[in-house]
Amino acid sequence: MYLPRLLPVRPRLLAAALSLLASLLAPLARANEATGLGTPCDSPPGLAPDRAPLVRDAVGLNFRSESLERGDSAAVSVCVLVDSLGVVRDTRVSKGGTPFDSAAVDAVRWWLFDPARRGAAAVPAWQSVLVRARPPVDADPLVPDVLALATDAEARGDTRGALDAWTGALARVGVHPTLRNEWVIREHILRLAASVAKPPAVPLSVGGQARGARNLMQRNIARGANSDYAKALDGVLRVAPWYVDAYRWRAAARAACGQRAGAVRDLLCYRLGVPDSASRALADRALVMLAAGDTLSANSLLKN
Repeated sequence: MYLPRLLPVRPRLLAAALSLLASLLAPLARANEATGLGTPCDSPPGLAPDRAPLVRDAVGLNFRSESLERGDSAAVSVCVLVDSLGVVRDTRVSKGGTPFDSAAVDAVRWWLFDPARRGAAAVPAWQSVLVRARPPVDADPLVPDVLALATDAEARGDTRGALDAWTGALARVGVHPTLRNEWVIREHILRLAASVAKPPAVPLSVGGQARGARNLMQRNIARGANSDYAKALDGVLRVAPWYVDAYRWRAAARAACGQRAGAVRDLLCYRLGVPDSASRALADRALVMLAAGDTLSANSLLKN
């Protein structure tokens, strides 16, 4: 058998070739960074999708007060498993080692995507996203630092104290610039409430307001009216963020008035908080409807 004789590679030619390759790849890397997408993560064996998942609706980060004192910023690369509905099902840090790794993962878990495609079908896929952690410049510290109080109470096993602190943090979202991720706060509250034998009570006035909004939406599918019902339920879920049924009803109102991202996240919260498989199956059915753009069917299913 004939074997060709390998010619030695000149070091200068090799260096020039590597330099040319780097210059060709640099624009692609910059483009990925600009869009918040990194290189594809290592995927399980199987057919690769024709189109990777694309970020549709992102959530910001929560920063503890100590990060303001340091003045640091960083970029964290996170691998996410996006299911066929565009919901994140798993995450892992692929390039981090920063003080913001945990906050970045907490945010990405609540991002929503246009799912990967193989032909016309939506399929699950891993994708890398780049999260830029930039604490707000010149912001006053959060006093008291409710994030620190909540995580410390949770670590001590003080469920009541943690619930109070997380609820206090939720009240500051949208008010203080260090708090940009309400959903991970709600996740903590719902998990804690589900872990105790007797969940926190829902104030009678708040419960009545939620049921009133639900009764109205059963008779009215108008977009503007459902936007008002969603706002009424916003107030309910600020005061009693462990009130699981209110997430379902707000998802119904948001579906009817075109707030798809909010409806999906409300359903994920509802699914977290309910104790039974039938309610989780109902949430899954509504998520499929929303992914297909069938907001009227989702509204009808959830409000009844």
